[in-house]
Amino acid sequence: MANKIVVLLYLATFSIASASALDTLHAPSDFKMLFKANGQVTLGLYIYGQPKYSDLNPGYRSDMLVYTDIISYKKLVFDFFMGATTRIARLPKAPIKLDKILYTLSPEFRYVFKKSLLMAGLYHECIHTISREETAGSTWWNVFQFGGGTKGAYPFYLIEKYNNRDFSLRNSFDAQVNVGFYVQGHSLLEGQNHNYRYDASGVARYHLGLFRNQTIYFDCLPHIWYDNNGKVTYKISGEINYVILALDNIATLYFNHCFHDDNPYDNENSLGAIGFKVLF
Repeated sequence: MANKIVVLLYLATFSIASASALDTLHAPSDFKMLFKANGQVTLGLYIYGQPKYSDLNPGYRSDMLVYTDIISYKKLVFDFFMGATTRIARLPKAPIKLDKILYTLSPEFRYVFKKSLLMAGLYHECIHTISREETAGSTWWNVFQFGGGTKGAYPFYLIEKYNNRDFSLRNSFDAQVNVGFYVQGHSLLEGQNHNYRYDASGVARYHLGLFRNQTIYFDCLPHIWYDNNGKVTYKISGEINYVILALDNIATLYFNHCFHDDNPYDNENSLGAIGFKVLF
């Protein structure tokens, strides 16, 4: 019931923001209605490793991220983010077994500069196990997140830079940093089955260069959590992406290795994965 109320609050925020923007269109040249979607779809196969916190063997992972730009005012953009991750296990007596699904909803604002941007949003994240009982219910939380970085560290601008054959991508770096503040107190927005207080995450990306319609880039992906008891957990992964450019989208073949992960949710400690991505 609480989850449904939270989703309704998010939809209400979206509706109010859109309606307010429409009511204040006194400068048509500054306001633009966008309704433009972009994002990323990933399908991966775990090829080795065993996570710390899991009662099923690792198998496959699917991620879908969609950013829908709603309206902009000069360099300020309001968008709505939806993300979903599905984990599928491989078992000795069955080819696949659904493990869990993680979804994220967030209204976001971003302010765009020439080569960088700032972002802020309220993220609702929820984890559900599948094919087996949730004895303590689902795990979910709400977190205010603030961040910034260079454009090439975000999927919606990475496509633009590659497809424009931006020569600054050769032997260059991009990065983003985010900090989160989890909603505390006894309220519907606090969440359940978690003890988080703060977190910090980011991306450090190195672009090797452009070779006709192909390229390679490397990612370092750190994430740190701090809970109400003062305990710190962290995750750090590395990823190699081989990119094939298309007219409007890009596709990548990737290899990801998780060096360390002691976070109990969506744990990938020691796992290695291969797969492909489509950025649109």
